[in-house]
Amino acid sequence: MKVAVIGAGIAGISCASKLQQAGYQVVLFDKARSVGGRMTSKRSTQGYMDFGAQYFTARHPLFQQQVASWQQHGVVSRWLAPLYQYEQARLLASPDAQQRYVGIPAMHSPLKWQARQLDCQLSCRITALKAKENTWQLIAESGEQFGPFDEVVLTLPPAQVNSLLPQTVTQRFPETILQPCWAVTLVLAKGTAHAAGGIFIKDAESPLSWVSRHNSKPGRAQTESWLLHFKPAFSALHLQQDQAFWQQTAEQTLSALLGQPLAVAEMISHRWLYAQIQTQHQDFHYEGVIAAGLWVAGDWTRGGRVENAWLSGIEIAQQIIVKQGASVCPSIG
Repeated sequence: MKVAVIGAGIAGISCASKLQQAGYQVVLFDKARSVGGRMTSKRSTQGYMDFGAQYFTARHPLFQQQVASWQQHGVVSRWLAPLYQYEQARLLASPDAQQRYVGIPAMHSPLKWQARQLDCQLSCRITALKAKENTWQLIAESGEQFGPFDEVVLTLPPAQVNSLLPQTVTQRFPETILQPCWAVTLVLAKGTAHAAGGIFIKDAESPLSWVSRHNSKPGRAQTESWLLHFKPAFSALHLQQDQAFWQQTAEQTLSALLGQPLAVAEMISHRWLYAQIQTQHQDFHYEGVIAAGLWVAGDWTRGGRVENAWLSGIEIAQQIIVKQGASVCPSIG
């Protein structure tokens, strides 16, 4: 049984790993040069910078087992830095009992570790699916074809899923489920000495949704640097703005937030076109099957969050295994 998984984020990797453990021949495709999806971090002269997912929690027993395995292999650690909340123009400490985790030395580290035994076709953009005699052919941007595959799992944002579905497949997904986000990191020439590791933005007037200090995370460089996630509406309004706009905006916003001037040595940014779950779609849930032999998984099918992305991939793998008459094994590698 041969399965293609398109998208090498956490949903795709969890799905591919589960199927491979069950004895399936699995090929994982992604347009990027490395695995990670929205957990991807950028390497800089200061070390890794996390531009997408900033941390994750583990509530489901199966995901707790997976996180424990990653911790044992040294690719995940708890993030213990103090958390703050910004509301009504006030920045206050916001401690809680929630356990949060980060990849070591980057957010994508557990995914790279998990994918080391998978057949990964990276830098390979799949642009079309073609049904052929109860199987699927994959057509890449380069013109190369892959297949046939008995099952295909799409672990992509809804807009990209829709673009791949053949006209014979009538199912389409709301493309606005995932909203854009500009992510900007400011590397400081002089530290602020602020204790905050992460800041939840609750102020309606702020253009930000989240702020975190990279060097508060284990395994990162010690030079002080801050990551700013801008709200979807603000990001969409300024989607095409240049680097100068984002550096000025980020500096002014963070300086006001922390209540002190900043000495910025470097700015690094990343534009996510599909990032944050739109509020009205947070209760959206999709079971997985689109058509015969064609499936969809991802955090957006379960309301968002890293853990839900992982669970969605596992669920689709289990459905495929059950479909083929094999027993479902709950073990996690």
